[in-house]
Amino acid sequence: MRGLWQRLGSQFVRFFVVGVAATLVHWGVYVGLNRLLGLCAADALALSVTYSVGYVVSFVGNYLASLRWTFRTKGSVGKGAGFALSHAVNYGMHVGLLNLFLLWGVGEAMVRALEALVPRLVRAFPLLGEADTLLPLPVFCVVVPINFLMVRFFLTQGDKKDVELS
Repeated sequence: MRGLWQRLGSQFVRFFVVGVAATLVHWGVYVGLNRLLGLCAADALALSVTYSVGYVVSFVGNYLASLRWTFRTKGSVGKGAGFALSHAVNYGMHVGLLNLFLLWGVGEAMVRALEALVPRLVRAFPLLGEADTLLPLPVFCVVVPINFLMVRFFLTQGDKKDVELS
């Protein structure tokens, strides 16, 4: 059982590293497009579109890195389909939570909290004072652990090393 936990732990660390990179790409495309198009928190539908574009861009690199480095397995049609299915579910969680948090005013609450706690940081990095920029951060916190379990299931399906429990 210890071997399984060690393998899961190291996989989760690699998953986390790949996920951070994919998240930075996703968030960068989202913020970049929002700035380019002049969008703000009031543009809910447009934010969902730019968020989706960022998600798709990060998806490709995430898949390749997840196969080769995170789970150290070979790709197959079944694994690719499973990865796509897990990310379709993941995408639904992302967009659903993004819009729910937008409706609840989570981004604005985060801006107010940052401005009260670390006003110098917000002045130094003006993007931290914009609700639409901060809104994806709590979404990422919720969906990453769930996505790890789904992706791991699909990408290691059929690998001998995962059959062993010790």
